Parts: sequence; structure tokens; C-alpha cells
Amino acid sequence: AGAVYLAHVWFISVFSINIFLDLYAKDRSDYCFTGSHSELMCGRQAPWTAEVFNAVPWILTGIFLFAVIYFPTRKFLLSSVGSRVTPRIGRQVAVGSLIAAVLISVVTWPVYENGFWDYGGLGAMDDVEDLDSLRAQPSDTLVHVEEGNVWADWEDECIPYEESSTLAAWNGLSSEEDPSDWCVIAATHWSNWGIFQPTKFKIIDFAGDNGHADSATGRNSAEDETSFPGTADGSEITYEVSMTFEVEDLGVSEVPADIGCLFRTTVRGAGVHSQSLVLSDSSGDEIWSTEGCVSETIYLDAGNTYSVSYMTTSQGINESVEVITSLSVVAYQPLLLNDDGTSLVRSESTLDLETMSAMYLKNPTYHKNPKSLDAKLIYSLFIPCLGVGALVFMLMRSMARGYEYEMNKCYGCDLCDDACPVRLFNSGDKLNIIYNTWNNEDDGVPLYSCLTCSACTNACPQLVDYDSYVDIRRNMIVGGPPATEIPHTVLQAVLAAEAEEDADGYFMSIDEYPIDSNIGYYPGCVDYLDQEMIFSHVNEGSMNLGDATTSAFTLFEEMGEDVTYLGRDFLKCCGHDQKWQGMTEVFEKLKAYNQKKLGESGIDTLVTSCAECFRTFALDYELEDMKVMHTTEFLVENGFDMNLQSDDDVTVTFHDPCRLGRQMNIYDQPRDLISNVEGVNLVEMEHHGEDALCCGVSSMMSCNENSRALRVQRFEEVNATGADIMLTSCPKCVSHFECLKFEGDPRHDFEILDVVSFLARQVEAGKSQ
Repeated sequence: AGAVYLAHVWFISVFSINIFLDLYAKDRSDYCFTGSHSELMCGRQAPWTAEVFNAVPWILTGIFLFAVIYFPTRKFLLSSVGSRVTPRIGRQVAVGSLIAAVLISVVTWPVYENGFWDYGGLGAMDDVEDLDSLRAQPSDTLVHVEEGNVWADWEDECIPYEESSTLAAWNGLSSEEDPSDWCVIAATHWSNWGIFQPTKFKIIDFAGDNGHADSATGRNSAEDETSFPGTADGSEITYEVSMTFEVEDLGVSEVPADIGCLFRTTVRGAGVHSQSLVLSDSSGDEIWSTEGCVSETIYLDAGNTYSVSYMTTSQGINESVEVITSLSVVAYQPLLLNDDGTSLVRSESTLDLETMSAMYLKNPTYHKNPKSLDAKLIYSLFIPCLGVGALVFMLMRSMARGYEYEMNKCYGCDLCDDACPVRLFNSGDKLNIIYNTWNNEDDGVPLYSCLTCSACTNACPQLVDYDSYVDIRRNMIVGGPPATEIPHTVLQAVLAAEAEEDADGYFMSIDEYPIDSNIGYYPGCVDYLDQEMIFSHVNEGSMNLGDATTSAFTLFEEMGEDVTYLGRDFLKCCGHDQKWQGMTEVFEKLKAYNQKKLGESGIDTLVTSCAECFRTFALDYELEDMKVMHTTEFLVENGFDMNLQSDDDVTVTFHDPCRLGRQMNIYDQPRDLISNVEGVNLVEMEHHGEDALCCGVSSMMSCNENSRALRVQRFEEVNATGADIMLTSCPKCVSHFECLKFEGDPRHDFEILDVVSFLARQVEAGKSQ
């Protein structure tokens, strides 16, 4: 929308201040005219630059046509064929759409170039009847020798007096002028330098350069003029005349003709007078007549003979008053040019009609709107602006071109469809979620129903990274439906506000914050905010999410590891949710702040118990000199073995978080820690490891009935194992599983804990014995 608006403003500012007019119509080197002293003057701009400028709106129209053809065609194929629309077919559709757009643009170019003649110039064209009266024509033109800015280029084209003395152009030369100081530029050279008779396919010689009309022989003309005095008694006087003339056939079936009469008396207002003028064809049928003296342009059939009769009656004038009257009929024939481009002079020619018929000048401005620039401006304010929008839209899509390489590896095996957990609550082809992203479709709900759990990528034999496509596509429609339906709006608004520079003052600086270790621990938002049981109130405190940090430091101390707490009063939110909700700008601000501060902190290892924070710091930040680890990974790597023992034999199962498992490939470390606790029996659910089901939280976007179906199925799998405790390594998984448990279903009587909290509980139990 912004691109369309800016294009609209650009066309107004550029075209309306006549830059286009000056560049295209007046200042091109192949546009010439005679100056005030008959010097030959031409523009300075190379014609190709003007043509390119002139073509810009139509090029943008072609781009718009491509978008109009390509995207609906692809959408139709996707809706009708679905996953069988391979990248190869997509490329064929693109090439076909491009060819069609180019062909349409080329074929319809004259419509644009001629100023939308057939469409009334889009409101910027005079009536065709008025345009039919235009009579300008290219003519042989006298120019002054050796004057003008292009004389050197045109000297060889100029015809001297000795070779062109019979041309009508010389008739206007004063007797005081020396013909040797002048020469003639042939009419043909001026044919493209103006708009001539736009309703005529062949240029008509209205100026009489060819001398078609000869009333003496009745060729294309009939003329009469007379005068007579009144009578002594003022009695009635009648004057009548009738003449015949022939309209030649020189290749124009109907030729324009001027017919009319003139009447006046030497004494104004004297007497009473009447006139009649009648034109008849060779059979005597009247084809035109008038009462009173008027002049009119009519069209006559070529190759016929016509007669004109004129009568005038006067009375009430005496001998001192004289009547002066005349009539004229002139039929205009096509402008005929010699081989050298000059006008044929018929009085000097013996050519027959058939030969002369082939010497006509085809009108280069036939059906060209004289106000074509205005019409183009009107047009440019609309369709070309949409073309700019289409171009920007396609360029934005091309930003994902690296991911497109990944997507092109898909060969439509449908394994991702089978793996997609969304199938539980969204009927239809689950590949549509992927293909909508791939093909830039915006049907809303499928895009945001994607959990970005990577189950599809895990099942894909080509390992296509579909989640990245969803991330990019969400960024393009952030703020619109269904993004506006994302829950926890207050929390999201607070975190978004935290990203702004104005919020920096609420966080402690490096100098103020005590950092005494090269290992830092980041709690994450859920852990930090839930110190006051913000999320845990619903589970009556059976799992205090805010306890994860305390539990982690319990384990660190037990190991003897010196770890610095990098609290949320020091670092901002990692930006995970903002990134996957499409708020890239907010994420980048959070990332820039945290990355700078971490770089200045001096730590070389960053540990967190939040799977989402872990994945974000490790993959989406550029912490090149810093090792990012999940708490379970850190414990295993540093030899955590406290000989822990459970008081009672207990059966537990482990839920693999999507971000920790499929996206960071950490499956064994949590299980190793759990299995090392004596008295604990670890059993696996039906879907575990790489095939584990998603909890459905999806970056705090899916707290709804749809994702609830995922958690219900997960709880059924927990019950099937007979486990007393469900463990996981993601605070958001814990919070949303607890949310379902709080509904009070007696079947869900197992406990839900974070692995770190479970281990810390065993440590504390051992100390109390």
C-alpha cells in the first residue's frame, strides 16, 4: 500500500510539472521546428531516453498484468491440485504468465501510445467530431541556410531553390529575399513532429500543396464569383449559376469537401435578399442544400461527378447599391509526396491517377489523442501505481529466496502432512499451511495455526525448513487478522514496550550489576514473572514456575559451579515470542540490546532452563564467542552426579519440548539426568523423541480450544504410561499443561514438573535425611 501511494505521488509530481512533456515531446533530438527567424531547431535529448521514460507506465502495467495472471493461476492450481503443484509446475506457470504479460503489453502498446483513443482518452480527449476538423499537415518548409543548432546535420537534406522552385513553399518568400539564402526541408521530415488530422488514415492536403483543386477544369473544385447593381425602382433581381465538377479517386473513398457561399452588399443592411445552394450527384439527386449563405464541411464519394446550383434574389436596392456574391466547392485529396519527400505539384506532373494513388502519406498520428500526455497522466495515477505495488510485493517475496531453495527440494510426499499435529483440530490438507506460506497466500488462520514445532521438517526426507517460511510470512502480515487474536495481549504489549530505547533505563548497567563468573544464567520471562505465581496460580502451587531458577542454582551449588545470575533486571526478554509472532522489528531491538550487553559482560557460557530462550540465543543471536547451553546440557557436560535417590519408587515420563528436541537436538541429556536418580523409572510415551507431540503453546499464540486438543491427547499418552509425574524442560510447556490440569479432570491426577525442579527436589530431600 505504501509503495502504491508513493508511486501515485511520484506520477503526480513528475508528470504534472511537464518533465514528461519536455523530455518526451519537446526536447528530443528527432523533434525539430523552425524558429522565429526560420532557423532549424531540434531538441537535445537522445530519443531512447525519452522513449524509456514514456514507456515506464506501460512497463509497470506489464508487471501488474504478470501479477494478475500469475498469482490467481497459481492459487487456482493450489486449490484444485494441491500438493501436486511442484516447483517445476510453479516455474512453468511463472514463465507462462510472463510470456502472456509481455504479449498483452506489446499488443496493447498502441492503446497507451495513442493516448487511449478508443477509450475517450480516459476523459482527456476532445470529441471525435471536433478532432475531425483538425487540418494541420506536414508541409515543405523554408529554412534559412546555415542557421539553427542542427544545420550541420541537416544541410544535406535541405533542397536549394534551383531544385525545388515549383514547390508551394516558395510562394511565401518575399521578393526582397534572395532565394539562395533559403532552402526547403521536405514535408516527409516533419511527419513525426506533430499530431496531424488524427481521424484520417491518410494525410489530406488541406493546405493545397499538391494543387489538387482546379476549378477551371472542374477537377475537385467549382468556383464562381459575381457582382451586380440594384435597379432604379428597387425591383427584384435574380442571379443563378450551375456548375459541374469531378471528385477524383486517389485512394480515399470519401473525401472531405468545403462548400459554401458568400454574400454582401456595398451598403450595409440595404435591401432584402435570399440565397439557396444545392449540391446534386450525377443522377440529379440532391445530397446537400442550404438556405442562406453558410459554409460547411461535408464528405463526398470519390470517383463521382457532382453539380452545384446557386441562386440569389435581391430586391429593395437601387443602382447605388452593389451586390457581391460567390460560391465555392473544394474537395480535398490525399497529400501526395515525391520520392524525395516533397509535395507533388500536379501542374508539373503527367502521372495518372493510379500512380498518384500510391504516393499518399500514411498518417503516423492516426487515432492518436492530441492530449495523450494528459491521458497518460490520468492512467499513470492508477494501474502503474498498482504495478509498483506488485513489483514491491514480489521483491519482498524474493527476500526469502534462500529459503525458496529449501522449499524447492519438496517433492510432495505428504509425510509432513501425516506428522503435522494441527491435523487434530484443522480439517483438510495440512500441507496447505506450508503451501500457503510457500505461495505467499494469506488466508489467515492456517498460517497462525502452524505451531512451528518442526514436526514436518523432522518427517521430511529432504529436511526442508518450513518453520522459517512461516516466520517470514508472519512478519509480512503482522498486526492484521488473525495476528490480532493472539492471547496474553497485556504481556505481549509489556514485552514489546520493553524493547524500546526508552525502557533501557529500567535495566541495570554493566557497572551496576555484579558479575563475578564467566558463566551466566538467564531465567527467561516465564520463570522471572512467575516469582509472584502469575502463571502458577491456576495449579494451586503444585508447580511454581518461578522455582526453576532457584532449583537451577541449587544444582549449581551442589556441583560447586560458580554461576552468575543474569536477571531480567539486567537483560531484556530474549524476543522469542516476538520473532515467531512476526514482530521482527521488536525482536531485532531486543536482540541488539541483549547482544551488546552480553558481549560486554565478560561471560563465555550462557545457561538457561527455558527451551525457547536457549534456542533463540543459540540460533537467532550472533554470540560468536559465547557458548549457549540448556541447563540439562550444562549439567551433563559438567558431570552432574549427586547419587540422588527418590524416597519412593516413582514412574515418570518425559515430554520433549519442540524447541529443545527437534530444533536443538537435545534428547538424551534430560533422560540421562532422570535415569541417574535411583528409584525413578523412566517410561516413554507413544510419541517421544523426534516424534513427540507439541504442547500447542506456539510462542504464546495458541492458548485456545484448538491447541487444547493437543494437550488432551498428550495427557492420554501420559495416562497410558502409568506415570506418576510428567517431566519436561520448558516452562511454557509446564504452564500450559498445568492449565489443562487445572480443569479438574480426575484422569489428569499426575504431577507436572520441570526436570531441573525435579532434580532439585531430590537434592533437597537428600539433605533433609
